[in-house]
Amino acid sequence: MTEFLTENVFLLPGGLVQQDQGLNRACVRPLSGREEDWLARHAGTPSAVLVTWLLNACLLSLDGQPVDSDLVRQLLVADRDYLILQLRRLTLGDQVQAVVQCPVCTNPMDVSFLASEVPVTFRPQTTASYALELTDRTVRFRLPTGGDQEAMLGGRAEDAADGLLQRCLLEVDGQPLSSEEREAVIAAMERLAPQIDLELDVTCPECSRHFLAPFDTTAFFFQEMGLKQDQLLHEVHALAFYYHWSEAEILGLERDRRRAYLRLLNESLRQN
Repeated sequence: MTEFLTENVFLLPGGLVQQDQGLNRACVRPLSGREEDWLARHAGTPSAVLVTWLLNACLLSLDGQPVDSDLVRQLLVADRDYLILQLRRLTLGDQVQAVVQCPVCTNPMDVSFLASEVPVTFRPQTTASYALELTDRTVRFRLPTGGDQEAMLGGRAEDAADGLLQRCLLEVDGQPLSSEEREAVIAAMERLAPQIDLELDVTCPECSRHFLAPFDTTAFFFQEMGLKQDQLLHEVHALAFYYHWSEAEILGLERDRRRAYLRLLNESLRQN
C-alpha cells in the first residue's frame, strides 16, 4: 500500500541507511517537459540508467538532504521503482491503461489499474548490512541497489544474478559459497528487501484462459514516455506559435500547467 505523507512527499518502503541514520522521506516533483523530452529521445536506454537520471532530476530531497546521482544509485531497487511509480502518478495520473498478451492464443487485451493500488511491501531498513548464520560460517551482505543494477549492464543476462549477488557479499569466511549457501543468502535478501510486485489477474476474452501477468510498472512508464514525443512536439509548437515562448520556457512547465495553457488557448481559438 502506498503511503502518501503529502502530495509530493512519500515514505520509502525500505529507505537508505547512512551512518546508522535512516533516510526514508522522499520529496519529489512531477516531470516537466524537459524530462518528458529527454525520456522520449532516449527510448531504448537501459531502465536502470533512466531511473537514475530521472530521480536525479525529480527527487528533490531525502529527509531534507539534497540529492545527487551517487545517492540515487545507493537507493534500494524497490525504493527506486516505488519513486518512479509515484512520478508516473503525479505526471500522468493514477489510472494506468496497458495491453497484455494471452500466453495461449496470443490475443492482446486491454487492462487497467490504479497506480496507488499497486501492492507494496514495506520493510523499513535499520542497518546497511546483514549477517546470515550458515551451517559452519557467517556471511555478511547488503541488499541490491540501483548502482548494482547499472554495474551489471553490458554483461551476459545469464551472469547478471550471480554478478549482482557477488557485489552484495561483504564478508564470506572461507571458500566461495556453495549453491545451497547462495540460495540461502538470496532467500534472506528477499525476506529483508521491500517489494513492489504487481501481477494482473486476467481472463482472455478469446480463449477464456485465466492467467496471472507479471507487470513491470517502471518499464511500462518509460515505454509510455517514449511514445509521447510527437504529442509533446505538437504542444510545444502550439504554445510557441501563439504565445511566442521559447522551447526552453515551454519545456520548463510541468505537464498539468502546459495542458492548462493549451486548454485556454483552444477555448480562445474556438471563440474567435
